[in-house]
Amino acid sequence: MITGGADRDAGIFDRIRRLLDDRLFGAPGMTLRAPFPRVLTSLRDGAALCFVGGVKTPDRESFAVFSLPVAMFYPVRIVVHASERERFATRTPLSLSRLLADRTQRTSVLRSRSLGTRIDALLAQAASPHIHAEFDEAFRMLLAKRLDYLVEYPAISSYAAKRLGQADAFVALPFAEAPEPVFARVMCPKTEWGRSLVARIDAILRVERPTSAYRQIVEAWADPSDLPTIRQVYDHAFLESR
Repeated sequence: MITGGADRDAGIFDRIRRLLDDRLFGAPGMTLRAPFPRVLTSLRDGAALCFVGGVKTPDRESFAVFSLPVAMFYPVRIVVHASERERFATRTPLSLSRLLADRTQRTSVLRSRSLGTRIDALLAQAASPHIHAEFDEAFRMLLAKRLDYLVEYPAISSYAAKRLGQADAFVALPFAEAPEPVFARVMCPKTEWGRSLVARIDAILRVERPTSAYRQIVEAWADPSDLPTIRQVYDHAFLESR
């Protein structure tokens, strides 16, 4: 989601939210803005709201219901300052688990975020990293070399670099653990209201997701070099996932 600037409301989840509003209600729905931890608390309390872009985890399934996948986070990379590229590239193979075990290398994670089961498990076993509340905070720290690396998606890191006025500030490097794609979904409270709305959303997604227009939404901010991989996942795991 993009909440300000020239690209306001042009994020992938912004576009999906508008599509679902149109199909569900024929008009824009009411949009609430809140930090993600507050969204999770509201869903735990059974509030009648939904979040576009939630990642399914065992903990969240205890209080929320999830739609079919609406988009994907892929591929995840080790993002470093461009001037540090060679230093990290020479760590062959570049391994996230070894990086996390290296106390001299500083990283940060976004509060309450899930990067998929494999990456979440690695982060949980690591020494406590810095915790940031907003994406921009971490990228500003990386730009200032107050962090050594981030575990992030190239589309997000390249957009952040442009927002900081330095389009080539960061490079995204693959790493040995090769994590699986992470599918984002609509997340609603685990109530009758939430289950009913997710059923309606799933019916819409079954019609919309195979279309070229919907694919363009999912690919909107992807790096061109990642498109073949994304399209392979889209045609199989994404459309087949439940």
